[in-house]
Amino acid sequence: MPRRDHPRALPSSSALARAFEKPVRFTREGGSGPAADLQEVLGAPVLFLGISVPSDGWHAPDEKVELDLLLKGVETSAHLWGDLAEYWRHAP
Repeated sequence: MPRRDHPRALPSSSALARAFEKPVRFTREGGSGPAADLQEVLGAPVLFLGISVPSDGWHAPDEKVELDLLLKGVETSAHLWGDLAEYWRHAP
């Protein structure tokens, strides 16, 4: 998995920072299941954007989503496509 200073992390960091208008803070999160399988089988990196908070109760019976964060996630995704295109245009 890429480190936060890895070039593949730069487009997502930039997109998050622009959407939320704040510096990006990294956490150490892991993933498994279908996303990890896709990465292994396809040899393609998997990217998770942190657009929810622990109090959302992920996968719990009372799971919720904060609409303002969800909409910021949509904005982040829009920025990300342009940032990824720019990154790959100049990739070594």
